Amino acid sequence: MKRKITQIRELSEIEKQLTDSQVGILSIHLDTEKIMQIACNFVYLDKNVYTYLDKNDENYEHVKYGAIGNFSVFKNEISNSRSKNNSYRLFYVTVDGEIKDIDDPKLADQVTELYRKKYSASFKREEYKVSESLKPIILDSKEIKAVLEEGI
Repeated sequence: MKRKITQIRELSEIEKQLTDSQVGILSIHLDTEKIMQIACNFVYLDKNVYTYLDKNDENYEHVKYGAIGNFSVFKNEISNSRSKNNSYRLFYVTVDGEIKDIDDPKLADQVTELYRKKYSASFKREEYKVSESLKPIILDSKEIKAVLEEGI
Protein backbone atom coordinates (compact mmCIF):
# COMPACT_ATOMS: atom_id res chain seq x y z
CA MET A 1 0.00 0.00 0.00
CA LYS A 2 1.34 3.40 -0.98
CA ARG A 3 0.16 6.57 0.63
CA LYS A 4 0.95 10.24 0.30
CA ILE A 5 0.27 12.73 3.09
CA THR A 6 0.06 16.44 2.32
CA GLN A 7 -0.29 19.26 4.85
CA ILE A 8 -3.00 21.67 3.62
CA ARG A 9 -2.18 25.30 4.29
CA GLU A 10 -4.75 27.08 2.11
CA LEU A 11 -7.25 28.54 4.61
CA SER A 12 -10.04 28.82 2.03
CA GLU A 13 -9.82 25.06 1.32
CA ILE A 14 -9.87 24.27 5.04
CA GLU A 15 -12.80 26.60 5.69
CA LYS A 16 -14.75 25.08 2.79
CA GLN A 17 -14.37 21.65 4.36
CA LEU A 18 -15.50 22.96 7.75
CA THR A 19 -18.46 24.79 6.23
CA ASP A 20 -19.57 21.83 4.08
CA SER A 21 -19.23 19.13 6.74
CA GLN A 22 -22.39 18.20 8.60
CA VAL A 23 -20.91 16.47 11.65
CA GLY A 24 -17.67 16.28 13.59
CA ILE A 25 -16.15 14.91 16.77
CA LEU A 26 -15.73 17.25 19.74
CA SER A 27 -13.31 16.26 22.52
CA ILE A 28 -13.43 18.29 25.71
CA HIS A 29 -11.88 17.98 29.14
CA LEU A 30 -14.05 17.38 32.15
CA ASP A 31 -13.24 18.50 35.69
CA THR A 32 -13.18 14.79 36.60
CA GLU A 33 -9.87 14.54 34.66
CA LYS A 34 -11.62 12.59 31.90
CA ILE A 35 -12.15 13.51 28.28
CA MET A 36 -15.61 13.48 26.75
CA GLN A 37 -15.94 12.84 23.02
CA ILE A 38 -19.20 13.51 21.26
CA ALA A 39 -20.30 13.37 17.67
CA CYS A 40 -22.14 16.59 17.00
CA ASN A 41 -23.41 18.88 14.32
CA PHE A 42 -21.85 22.32 14.30
CA VAL A 43 -21.42 25.61 12.53
CA TYR A 44 -18.16 27.31 11.61
CA LEU A 45 -17.94 31.09 11.92
CA ASP A 46 -14.97 33.46 12.10
CA LYS A 47 -12.40 30.65 12.53
CA ASN A 48 -14.34 29.18 15.48
CA VAL A 49 -16.55 26.12 15.91
CA TYR A 50 -19.96 26.45 17.56
CA THR A 51 -22.13 23.62 18.81
CA TYR A 52 -24.61 22.79 21.55
CA LEU A 53 -24.17 20.71 24.67
CA ASP A 54 -27.12 18.80 26.11
CA LYS A 55 -27.78 19.86 29.70
CA ASN A 56 -29.39 16.45 30.30
CA ASP A 57 -26.13 14.61 29.52
CA GLU A 58 -24.58 13.06 32.63
CA ASN A 59 -21.23 14.72 31.86
CA TYR A 60 -22.66 18.20 31.25
CA GLU A 61 -22.06 19.42 34.80
CA HIS A 62 -18.41 18.33 34.57
CA VAL A 63 -17.48 20.32 31.44
CA LYS A 64 -14.35 22.30 32.19
CA TYR A 65 -14.78 25.71 30.54
CA GLY A 66 -11.51 27.40 29.69
CA ALA A 67 -9.86 24.03 29.08
CA ILE A 68 -8.36 22.91 25.80
CA GLY A 69 -10.73 21.23 23.37
CA ASN A 70 -10.39 19.59 19.99
CA PHE A 71 -12.77 19.29 17.06
CA SER A 72 -12.24 17.10 13.99
CA VAL A 73 -14.04 16.54 10.69
CA PHE A 74 -13.26 13.94 8.05
CA LYS A 75 -14.10 13.46 4.40
CA ASN A 76 -13.34 10.12 2.81
CA GLU A 77 -13.58 9.38 -0.91
CA ILE A 78 -13.09 5.83 -2.15
CA SER A 79 -12.55 5.19 -5.84
CA ASN A 80 -13.80 2.00 -7.48
CA SER A 81 -12.06 2.90 -10.72
CA ARG A 82 -8.68 1.31 -11.41
CA SER A 83 -7.84 4.05 -13.89
CA LYS A 84 -7.17 6.55 -11.10
CA ASN A 85 -3.85 6.76 -9.31
CA ASN A 86 -5.50 6.75 -5.88
CA SER A 87 -8.00 4.32 -4.42
CA TYR A 88 -8.85 6.63 -1.53
CA ARG A 89 -8.59 10.26 -0.45
CA LEU A 90 -8.97 11.21 3.20
CA PHE A 91 -9.21 14.88 4.06
CA TYR A 92 -9.31 15.76 7.73
CA VAL A 93 -9.34 19.01 9.65
CA THR A 94 -8.51 19.43 13.32
CA VAL A 95 -9.33 22.57 15.29
CA ASP A 96 -7.62 23.02 18.66
CA GLY A 97 -8.83 25.70 21.01
CA GLU A 98 -10.48 26.63 24.26
CA ILE A 99 -14.02 25.64 25.26
CA LYS A 100 -16.05 28.69 26.22
CA ASP A 101 -19.58 29.59 27.14
CA ILE A 102 -21.41 31.87 24.70
CA ASP A 103 -22.51 34.72 26.92
CA ASP A 104 -23.30 37.26 24.18
CA PRO A 105 -27.02 37.00 23.28
CA LYS A 106 -26.42 38.43 19.78
CA LEU A 107 -23.78 35.80 19.06
CA ALA A 108 -26.06 33.06 20.41
CA ASP A 109 -28.84 34.28 18.09
CA GLN A 110 -26.42 34.34 15.15
CA VAL A 111 -25.34 30.75 15.88
CA THR A 112 -28.98 29.67 16.11
CA GLU A 113 -29.71 31.27 12.74
CA LEU A 114 -26.68 29.59 11.15
CA TYR A 115 -27.89 26.25 12.52
CA ARG A 116 -31.32 26.84 11.04
CA LYS A 117 -29.87 27.67 7.63
CA LYS A 118 -27.48 24.71 7.65
CA TYR A 119 -29.68 21.97 9.12
CA SER A 120 -33.31 23.12 8.85
CA ALA A 121 -33.48 25.58 5.97
CA SER A 122 -37.10 24.61 5.25
CA PHE A 123 -38.16 26.14 8.58
CA LYS A 124 -38.89 29.84 8.72
CA ARG A 125 -36.84 31.80 11.20
CA GLU A 126 -39.79 32.42 13.53
CA GLU A 127 -40.72 28.71 13.48
CA TYR A 128 -37.24 27.45 14.40
CA LYS A 129 -36.72 26.82 18.11
CA VAL A 130 -33.74 25.34 19.93
CA SER A 131 -34.56 23.05 22.83
CA GLU A 132 -34.09 24.63 26.25
CA SER A 133 -31.94 21.64 27.21
CA LEU A 134 -29.29 22.68 24.68
CA LYS A 135 -26.59 25.18 25.63
CA PRO A 136 -24.49 26.89 22.93
CA ILE A 137 -20.71 26.72 23.30
CA ILE A 138 -17.73 27.88 21.30
CA LEU A 139 -14.43 26.21 20.57
CA ASP A 140 -12.33 29.37 20.39
CA SER A 141 -9.70 28.23 17.92
CA LYS A 142 -5.99 28.58 18.56
CA GLU A 143 -4.81 26.33 15.72
CA ILE A 144 -6.42 24.81 12.65
CA LYS A 145 -4.66 21.96 10.86
CA ALA A 146 -5.64 20.03 7.76
CA VAL A 147 -4.14 16.99 6.06
CA LEU A 148 -4.90 15.25 2.78
CA GLU A 149 -3.99 11.57 2.68
CA GLU A 150 -4.11 9.73 -0.65
CA GLY A 151 -3.33 6.09 -1.16
CA ILE A 152 -3.55 3.04 -3.33
